Amino acid sequence: MSQNDRSDPSLNPALKQTEEKHHGTETTPAPIDSVSAHEGQNESWPIAWFVVAILCVCITIYLFL
Repeated sequence: MSQNDRSDPSLNPALKQTEEKHHGTETTPAPIDSVSAHEGQNESWPIAWFVVAILCVCITIYLFL
């Protein structure tokens, strides 16, 4: 393999020249404005995790007594 083969961009993608693209002037909405969850939705998950945690603690106490 010659030195020219090693620097061939088609063989080594790291040597391929790329164009840098800069951000335009258009604005995007704030992340809080683009979320899909709504007020009051999925509020039961903390309660479910709390119940599971208490259940695990009770099972652990039962097993060690």
